[in-house]
Amino acid sequence: MRVALEAVDGVDLVDVSLKKAAADIRLTPGNAVTLPQLRRIIRQAGYPTRDAQVEARGVVVDRNGKPALDLQNGSFLELSTKPAGGTGVVTVSGVSRAIGKDREVLTPARQGYTDGVLHQ
Repeated sequence: MRVALEAVDGVDLVDVSLKKAAADIRLTPGNAVTLPQLRRIIRQAGYPTRDAQVEARGVVVDRNGKPALDLQNGSFLELSTKPAGGTGVVTVSGVSRAIGKDREVLTPARQGYTDGVLHQ
């Protein structure tokens, strides 16, 4: 699985722990990798996928009547709720859950701003 994930353009680092049944996948800035794409690779390697802890940076927008994070690389990550706070580029952390084969929904836990101030 690690080798297959590392071969994806935009994947910077993969740390797999079979003992914890978890993988830490770090992406390069500006990548175009999607969570459904990573999940497919993991399943093709014979492993199940679970909810993912995600930290993503982008601009919160309205997309098809739902809040989403514009990752500014041509892709969007649907949000379960619109994070409270300001505008501009934000970092959103939370749990992403697969909804079907090609849809992910991120439930924000907290929101941070690029000025270094973290808002909860």
